[in-house]
Formats: sequence, C-alpha cells, structure tokens
Amino acid sequence: MTALTRVDTATFPVFTAFLMAHSDAGTRDYLSHTDLKALFLERQGAEAWFYGDGARPQAVISLVRSPRHDGCIVIPVQILTGDGRVPTADACLDAFLDHEAAPAPLPRLYRIGEQTHQPVPADRLAARGFARIAGLCEYQRPAGPPVPGEFALADQALAAGYTLALFDDPAGLPDPSVLDRVATIHNRTLGARGAAADWTADVVRGRLSRPGSGLIIARRQAEVAGHILFQQGDDGILVIEACLARPHWRSGAVDAMCRLMAAEVSAPRGEKVIACADATNAASRRAMERAGMTLSAERHLWEKKVGAGEHLLPAPTPAVLMPEAAQRPHIQL
Repeated sequence: MTALTRVDTATFPVFTAFLMAHSDAGTRDYLSHTDLKALFLERQGAEAWFYGDGARPQAVISLVRSPRHDGCIVIPVQILTGDGRVPTADACLDAFLDHEAAPAPLPRLYRIGEQTHQPVPADRLAARGFARIAGLCEYQRPAGPPVPGEFALADQALAAGYTLALFDDPAGLPDPSVLDRVATIHNRTLGARGAAADWTADVVRGRLSRPGSGLIIARRQAEVAGHILFQQGDDGILVIEACLARPHWRSGAVDAMCRLMAAEVSAPRGEKVIACADATNAASRRAMERAGMTLSAERHLWEKKVGAGEHLLPAPTPAVLMPEAAQRPHIQL
C-alpha cells in the first residue's frame, strides 16, 4: 500500500498548493485569509500528511489530536483527494488507519466528516468499524429585525445587568484584553467538547480583519461573559461561533446577543443568518430555535472509538482503482 509522508516545513508549499487546487470555493476563501502554517503545522496536536508521491500527492490528510476533559483523544480527520474518486479516498483512508494501528495508552475517538465536494469512502468506513451519525446541524434565519416570539430570554439577561457591544469595524477593534478573554472562552468551551482549543488574541484579531466580520460581546459588570463571532459569506452572515462562559449559562445572554445581531447586523445588511451546532449540543440547538432559526441541513460524520490499549480493525482487501464508469454512486449530504 502507498505510504503516508508527514508534511514538514520544506514540503508545506506543496501541501498548501494542493489544498487551494482541490478544496471547494468556500474553503479556499477561508484558507486565503488564514495563517496556514499556524493552522496545519504549528498548533498543538496538528498533523498533515501526503498520500502518494510527496512531490505530486494523490491526496492529503489533515487532523488535530485534541484531549477531551474525560481523557479521550478526539481526532477529527479531513481527507482531500486530487481526482475526486472514491477508490482514491478508500486507499488513502486505509493508509491512514493502518498507520494508526498500534495501540495507544489513551482512548481515541476518530471523526471523519462528509464533504459535499469530495467522495465519501462510505463502504470502507463501515468495513473499518465506523458508524455514520449526524455531526452538524445547520440553521438559518431570514434577513430582518427581531419579531415577536423570538429571543425569549433576552430581556431576562438585560434585567440581570448584562450589557452588549457590537464591533464590526476593523478600525475599531476592542481592547486586547477583551480579545484575549474571547480566546479563553473559545478554548475552554471547545476544549471541553474535544475540539481544537488553541486560540490567542491574535487569532481573534485575524478573524476580525476580514471585511464584513464582526464580534458581539456580552458583559456582566466588567467581565466578558460571552461572544458571537461572525463573518460575511457569499450566501449570508455566517456565525463562526457563539460561546458563553459556564458561570453565565442559562442567563439569557445568548438570546440577547442573537437579538442584537438580528437588529444591527442582519436587518441593515438585508442578509440571512447561518449557523451550525453539534447535533449532540441540545443547548445550542434550543438557542438557535429561540432566535427564530430553522433547521436547513444536516452534515453527517463517521465516528469510531478505540479504547486504551485496543487496536483498530485490520484493513479489508486493498482498494483497487476502477474505471470511472464502474464506480458506485454515493449520495452526498
């Protein structure tokens, strides 16, 4: 089987060129405004690999090994093929999982997300013991100001003393201490769910440097309690994240921030709001529904947990590249 080769500083330009050539338009736009070396090479737990010839790879793999609060190592994996064919994705998947075959001292949870512009190695994933589950739920709210019945807990937060601020001008960013607090809330919130948790104030500042981006802050007295970070997308206003520090859960501050977004961002721009939540995060999904958002799509992922000291299943029969006409069609969600 074709081996994997770890991407390093010397081969990183080949990796980034592959990403820009084969990613979808939205991802390319995001990558063009991101410090790619910091994202794929330098952040804690990040790895990037070539499948095939390192000079002209057939596919690339990127992942982050993130420790979760219960000690499990969560490993979200992204496979990007050059030819867009299922057999290539199959072979690349096998190469990666075989590389992971040695037992580890800690439990591992592998997550491989489906992509609309790439083949899904569904049969291969099932053969290797992965289960297909709902991953992200996408919600949308039509453009316009708040309407009766929405944001039911917003007034509760304001009555309790929470205040709000909107920053949507790159020339008028908040104080660095506020950006640092935003990064801290992000890291604690996502780290608890096993996701990447390595933001700094500079990362937040970089997110806000794009035209159309903005930040909504909720404070309780002098403390930053939570935030919404958003950017202007091709199809509406994209909520990158909405986070609230644990002591402020159930305060209504999220509803208050969402109402401000509707009144001062969505309505003036005439743009709908789009946001995603982990399918298992019931609190986030309820908050979106209180904000007048409706479920518009589900993005599935494939998941497999391997216990401490356990092995992944061995690879089935090696993938054979078939003529395009002989490939089995796969439905993409």
